[in-house]
Amino acid sequence: MISRTFIPILLAAALSLACSRSSSEADTKPTAHDPGGPAPKGSKALNFNRDASSFDAALAELDKNITATAERAAKQTDSWLVLEKLAGLYMSRARLSGSYDDYAKAQAALNQAFERATEGSGPMLTRASLNFTLHRLAPPELIEADLAAVEARPIVDDPTRAFIAGMRGDVALERGEYPEARAFYDAALALTPKNASLLAKLAQWHWRVGELDEAEARYREAEAHMLASSLEGRAWVQLQLGLIDLGRGRYDDAFEHYRDGTDLLGGWWLLEEHIAEIATLKQYDEFALELYTKIIERTGKGEFLDAKAGLLQAAGDEAGASALVEQATAVYEAQLEAFPEASYGHALSHYLEFGPAARALELAEANHVLRPGVPAKISLAEARLGVGDVAGAQQIIDQALATTWKSADLFWVGALVYTQVGDEARATQLREQAVALHPTIAADY
Repeated sequence: MISRTFIPILLAAALSLACSRSSSEADTKPTAHDPGGPAPKGSKALNFNRDASSFDAALAELDKNITATAERAAKQTDSWLVLEKLAGLYMSRARLSGSYDDYAKAQAALNQAFERATEGSGPMLTRASLNFTLHRLAPPELIEADLAAVEARPIVDDPTRAFIAGMRGDVALERGEYPEARAFYDAALALTPKNASLLAKLAQWHWRVGELDEAEARYREAEAHMLASSLEGRAWVQLQLGLIDLGRGRYDDAFEHYRDGTDLLGGWWLLEEHIAEIATLKQYDEFALELYTKIIERTGKGEFLDAKAGLLQAAGDEAGASALVEQATAVYEAQLEAFPEASYGHALSHYLEFGPAARALELAEANHVLRPGVPAKISLAEARLGVGDVAGAQQIIDQALATTWKSADLFWVGALVYTQVGDEARATQLREQAVALHPTIAADY
């Protein structure tokens, strides 16, 4: 099964940092890589920039800043502001590295900052950002308490008010409150209309309600307001544009965006894993295996172990696939122990594909409690089908279908549910809606 994660949430939540952080432009030209062998009919060779110098430089610059800031924090023992900066740097590093260890270090820096701060002060907005990034959304008051405390201060400037409104929109989006999310984003942009982070949030909202052309326009507008040196932010926009095309079955167009992203930030594993996904869909299996192997070496992430396992399984290597699945299971369980809320969705995809079904359902229910939006409802419907709870699957998918959300995944899973219900007319209608948005969606399931 190909990953159906819509937006890497750990990146989306922290885009405001990506838009403003400077990196050195890489002075390298793209290098071609031909996966070899005849290309499937109608496809293009997947040539992209494999030079990782710009990504390595971005990480090295962050590490340099982290070291200097940590030294300052050790000397300035009466300041919590320097610890807030340190936490932000670790969050930026986590976004690039994909490492939960970096988020743990950000959390430790924030904890220390609040120990230094007087009552009623401290890095509340940064704590709210980290909690959102790690999906700590239950109870909702956890994040709202920090936002409200800052909002109640005697003097609050427009950028801060815009940040607060934007974060409330993020929380509403995750909770499936789509009209409320739009209202928050509009209010935020009224305060800071050229804010790239907020424009990207609005783009995501348009994406979720099926207004894809508008979503693309807002993403491009967001990029236009980024610094030329903001390589990560601009590469992130190309990733989102590629994901929109991927969701419509436009694999070549998606790849072009991913390639544009690697031209900006060559070596970023997040772009390369989506190129590997395109390679799989276009039947460049050997090339996909090569990419996933290298990405696993760099990140150790369960998602890529699963993807490689799927390729081995399709090739008939059951032993190799089983070993990778077992390894991925261990990775997910360790992550669930350390960062449960942030790991539910990722681990859920693993158990939906490889089982056991009961574990998938357990995680789907927990994930839905945290983020009862449509993506969580889709996964919960799948999990309930997996254990034979057809009535439960129908109940939750009907809730999702009643929202303004429009996606091929939603309609396709709805069709699967209604096939099991025995209502083939409804299943056919939903299947047609899915295929209209994504003509080759069957390849994802």
